[in-house]
Amino acid sequence: MANLSKERQQALLKILHYIQDGGDFTEAKKMFQESFDKVDVSEITAAERELIAQGLDPRKIQYLCNVHADVFKGNIKENAANPDFATPGHPVNTLKQENVVIKSLVNDYLLPNLKKWEKDHSEQTLSKIKQALSDLATIGKHYARKETSFFPLMTKYGITAPPQVMWGVDDKIRRLIKEANNVVNENDVDPAKLRKIIDEVSHEVLEMIFKEEEIMVPMIDEVASPADWGNVKDEEKQIGYTLINPPMNWKPKEEPKTAGPLSVDHLSSLFINFKEGALNLEQLSAILDLLPFALTFVDENDKVAYFGGGAAIFPHSKNAIGNSVFSCHTPESKPIVEKIFQDLHSGEKKVVTYWFKPKMLGRMLYLRYYAVHNKDGKYLGCLEVAEDITDIQKLSGQKKTEE
Repeated sequence: MANLSKERQQALLKILHYIQDGGDFTEAKKMFQESFDKVDVSEITAAERELIAQGLDPRKIQYLCNVHADVFKGNIKENAANPDFATPGHPVNTLKQENVVIKSLVNDYLLPNLKKWEKDHSEQTLSKIKQALSDLATIGKHYARKETSFFPLMTKYGITAPPQVMWGVDDKIRRLIKEANNVVNENDVDPAKLRKIIDEVSHEVLEMIFKEEEIMVPMIDEVASPADWGNVKDEEKQIGYTLINPPMNWKPKEEPKTAGPLSVDHLSSLFINFKEGALNLEQLSAILDLLPFALTFVDENDKVAYFGGGAAIFPHSKNAIGNSVFSCHTPESKPIVEKIFQDLHSGEKKVVTYWFKPKMLGRMLYLRYYAVHNKDGKYLGCLEVAEDITDIQKLSGQKKTEE
């Protein structure tokens, strides 16, 4: 646990173990105040990372995440704000603009209308609650951008525990919002049931805003380069925005130039010989970009090495290149992905296939994971092919000529 004295390390771990074992919140807060004046964000996340290293399942930490934030709230050291974050269009500025709207939606519209409806039970007020919860459901885009681009950036620089924990809480919030929308749209709305679920949703959403702005962003700011933020900005359009208009364009300040990519003319002069024929690099690149499916290659060490193909199936980040493939998946799906790669590595399976219809896409996907070997049988990695087969499933009969 870098940057922590042994005494501070032990004191923080003692508090977190106390919380983990179901200790009293007030007592945990008192323990903290007796040992610390202020604590740095990196100290909190290092302590949580140590808990994971000691064997605590990251999915269990997510249930303690709010308690950790509450215990340390008001006692986190403030670092000088990055002036770039105030620039309209910067990914952090966009994140914070969305949070302003989300916070207002909860505090100034949803909760006041719930309180009013509990008194008047009018259809008009209930309709406002329905609209507020429907709007809140679009928070999925806010979280998806964070999970697609911010989390890989953290993982890239070795900040691995917070993304695992936060992703699990994001999923919990999505489930709670869905449940709240189900409750408010029942034929006979139960006031107690609605109050309970909206209170829980509101608390979790507002706590996540605190974690994003006071914990996540400062941590990334310590390590991210302008080019990293440029990647995050470029990737926003894959997903879209929550309750705000598309922000202004923003580009990072130019960094010292290094050796650039080869020119197109140079690419066309470099050939690769295959079993049957040869392609120059310009041709090969154009062909890969034209394929009607998405490709991901994960190397023999389970590190993401390449994204390609001509279809945009799942959002992804350039900042994920070089990261473990397991860090690119939700805590719930991680065991499934680990089993896939275990079977491919061992040779038990040469290909693993799945087909399903994600609710967020509403289209049938066909996923294939191929074990890639060289001519001597050495495992080189895994090629994931993701294809939208919705229209293919509709085909019938034959077509042999142009109509």
